[in-house]
Amino acid sequence: MGEPWPRAGLAHFLPFGATPVPTAMAAAPPHDAAAALQLYAQVLAAAGLADAAHRLVARLALDRHLSRATLGLHQAGRTSLLASSHLDLTQPQSDLRQRLIGAMDEAIEQAQSLAWPPAEADAPDAATPIDVELRLLQQAQGGCVAVLPLGRDGQPFAALCVERERGPAFSRADIEQLDALLSLALPALRWMHQGSLPWHRRAWADARHAMADWRRPERRARRRLVAAAALALAFVALAPLEHTVSGRARVEGAEQRVLAAPTDGFVGSAHVRPGDRVKAGAPLVDLLEGDLRLERERWGSQLAQHENAYAAAMARADRTLAAVSLARADEAQSQLALVDEQLSRGRVVAPFDALVIQGDLSQSIGAPVRQGDTLLTLATLDRHRVIVEVDETDIARVQPGQAGRLSLSSLPWGGEAVVVERIAPLAKAVEGRNVFEVQARLVAPNAALRPGLLGRAALAVDRTPPLWVWLRHAANRLRVVWWSWVA
Repeated sequence: MGEPWPRAGLAHFLPFGATPVPTAMAAAPPHDAAAALQLYAQVLAAAGLADAAHRLVARLALDRHLSRATLGLHQAGRTSLLASSHLDLTQPQSDLRQRLIGAMDEAIEQAQSLAWPPAEADAPDAATPIDVELRLLQQAQGGCVAVLPLGRDGQPFAALCVERERGPAFSRADIEQLDALLSLALPALRWMHQGSLPWHRRAWADARHAMADWRRPERRARRRLVAAAALALAFVALAPLEHTVSGRARVEGAEQRVLAAPTDGFVGSAHVRPGDRVKAGAPLVDLLEGDLRLERERWGSQLAQHENAYAAAMARADRTLAAVSLARADEAQSQLALVDEQLSRGRVVAPFDALVIQGDLSQSIGAPVRQGDTLLTLATLDRHRVIVEVDETDIARVQPGQAGRLSLSSLPWGGEAVVVERIAPLAKAVEGRNVFEVQARLVAPNAALRPGLLGRAALAVDRTPPLWVWLRHAANRLRVVWWSWVA
């Protein structure tokens, strides 16, 4: 009730058979237009539906010189009297009350105005309406009676019964004048009626009106569009399609070996570069051996000196000197063996048939290295594994044994079948998000695969309608946001 009453677009609220408001008001005499505006003002000044209805019928009876004007409300298939200018509506068992309701029902069911007795100036209708209740009402009250159904788009919501004890019968011109008088007041009255209904009844009425509008022929294209959208929605909501979890993937060798510097030294020569294939035992890197050979000669000469001193002590029977010389000779021998071992490890060789995937030492000849520094990284040639980075929100649905598909950036037109073997139990941060590494094996490895290739892998986790997958993903995201906000 706090909203302003509508003052435009009232053609949808006209009585049955009435002309749209602008045309009717333009064709009406000036005094009729003023009367319609006064009637409209009376309705707007009312505090509610009942007050507005009483003001309406009282004004009509006064202006049109009627003996009685009665307004009935039609809802849920039943008609009830709302207001009357000269009738006590507090007596529900009154015969007059029942006759009024019967006459209104006749007009509403036939969707046309009824009058009795008919005016002499009116031409007879081709189809005679049913007016049994109207005649009974006229016989009981005398004079002349007319009933006008009021509604919108063929849906009645009220009826107006007007009576006159003396004077000519109601003609079609009189009924049209009543239509013109009600053209402004009826929309406000209908809005008041709708505003007084409970919310569920208003919603149901709006739904019925929308369905009636929807069934109009000009809405055929829109109905087809909505039907297609409904079918698409039903498909994504009910069709159990394969649901996949995807993530970035990289190809690695099933076995990788890191070759480190066996001792402190300098890079002498590099025989391979990343991408080279090597056989088992093939030389990879040589370290400079000059310092080691000098060290070997030093310990060799010391060993010879200690052996000579031991022999001289034994010749003089000097047991003490002989024991000291023998111990020093053993120390020199051990140091010599150590230098020989370091010389043997100065050449780094391939432990198995492999592919060099990391370590370009061709630009580091002569560079110093310390024992344990990484020189090269090798990977097996014929056996590979795939590492898939799965987001933490999807990792719960990934299980060992699930199949998937690998698509590589370097081989975009092909795909490799993979099977999940293991899920790393620890997460790591990658570009601001937490991911778990899922290890998968290739079902039929391609000979063109190389360790280090990147792409994406899609793992089939279950069969679920796409709509529920999207909703579940969104719900998980919202739950994480909620937890972070609450915490």
